[in-house]
Amino acid sequence: MKFTTILALATTALAYTRPKANEYKNSDCSNQNYGHNSFFLEDVTMDDTTKSVYLTDGRTLEGIPKGWFGYSDKTGDGGDCKGERLGRLPEKCVNIDTLAYTRIKCVRSEVL
Repeated sequence: MKFTTILALATTALAYTRPKANEYKNSDCSNQNYGHNSFFLEDVTMDDTTKSVYLTDGRTLEGIPKGWFGYSDKTGDGGDCKGERLGRLPEKCVNIDTLAYTRIKCVRSEVL
């Protein structure tokens, strides 16, 4: 009985993907700069040396879908997103210098 319960819990946990925002020094998501992934991930500020970010939407612990949104500014490295909301970002490699009309300086993971 315990094994079945553990197996069911492990299977359920694997079904929920953590939101990810991995920063890269090149515009094609090569040469990793910083990696970020957590069920509790919200604002991820882009380092000034970052050229692209690979995004995976993920879900909350309760299984609710999340998505990434870009912002034109940040309060500082490791801070919060601020400025203009530039829209929903695709779940793939994103060139933060060219996707929007201005550089994406922060990405925010939000419940959809």
